[in-house]
Amino acid sequence: SQDGRGDHGWEEVPYWLKGYINCAYVLRDQAMIDESQVWIEAALASQKEDGWFGPDQEVRGTAARISGRSDLWPNMIMSFCLQDYYECTRDQRVIQLMTRYLQYLHQEVPADRLLNGYWPVMRGGDLLFSVYWLYNRTGDAWLLELAEKVHADTARWDEDVINWHNVNIAQGFGEPGTYYLQSGNPAHLEAVYRNHRKVRAMYGQVPGGMFGADENARAGYNGPRQAIETCGIVEQMLSDETLLLITGDPFWADHCEQVAFDALPAALTADMKALRYLTAPNQILSDAANKSPGVQNRGPMFLMSPHLHRCCQHNWGHGWPYYAQHLWAATSGNGLAALMYAPSAVTARVGPGEGTAVTVTQKTHYPFDEQVALSIAVEEAVAFPL
Repeated sequence: SQDGRGDHGWEEVPYWLKGYINCAYVLRDQAMIDESQVWIEAALASQKEDGWFGPDQEVRGTAARISGRSDLWPNMIMSFCLQDYYECTRDQRVIQLMTRYLQYLHQEVPADRLLNGYWPVMRGGDLLFSVYWLYNRTGDAWLLELAEKVHADTARWDEDVINWHNVNIAQGFGEPGTYYLQSGNPAHLEAVYRNHRKVRAMYGQVPGGMFGADENARAGYNGPRQAIETCGIVEQMLSDETLLLITGDPFWADHCEQVAFDALPAALTADMKALRYLTAPNQILSDAANKSPGVQNRGPMFLMSPHLHRCCQHNWGHGWPYYAQHLWAATSGNGLAALMYAPSAVTARVGPGEGTAVTVTQKTHYPFDEQVALSIAVEEAVAFPL
């Protein structure tokens, strides 16, 4: 509302928009773009004089923690929506909003109170990513000071797997790799691989690239009947994609493909109109029966439904659009990299100087066969890394 109040104004709307707006621009669907713009304009208009944006009153079901405002977790999600919108439109209002918002966090919020509450602490890597995103576009040195504070307040994923909630693992395990962009410390990068190996060694010896943590990973529950949230699947994909861009290591591309092609389709009906909260590799029923304590959560966690499992219903939609957006990347030397294979086309300027326009079209039925054909169209002869 206009006075900054909301009802259920926590993660669900920005979760939905995160997938919807990306899908709209990937598909170039004008009706979807127009609908998403309503929410973007509302977010841009919500910024207060001190830089805060979004609801600034206590929301039902949450506690006001920072200067009478709710925790930073929903703003972390909404920041991704705004960043993706900027990437598609170059709307400078996003840069202005993000600058003023992050200045507010840097100047007005004490360092030891920056990330209050369970979710912000576990998922502070999302805020760290947004800080670096803005720094790469403005070069404002104070953003690196803020990044230091964000990393210091985030759960210590650089020391160990700090939490066993499945989505926190999938979303948070790579935070040290994001911070590595600033620290340059190889130990931060190694922590990411160590976290990944530890989770898979203890709970991930099953097909599909994920791990058994039906809400939380639990000692003694490590077989193929243990399940994963649909939220955890798509957040793992995004973590893989982010780490792929940071490291250039094809390991993360391979793992993202495994999760995208093996785990995600199994969590959805074929028409993608319904999903389960929990999906296990060895799962012979999708019914409403209670499976606890075999799985941790009570209730109809295996039921394919378009009405239950509210967090996953809203969050899963970013899985495929983000996958499409990470198929191609720029390289050093002003070239292109095909990071993952899918039918796609990319247009970019490559080669020396200001570059030459090139369009690369990829035709393939991967992963159903191994053939990938690239057609390259250029205005004039040009040499560039591919």
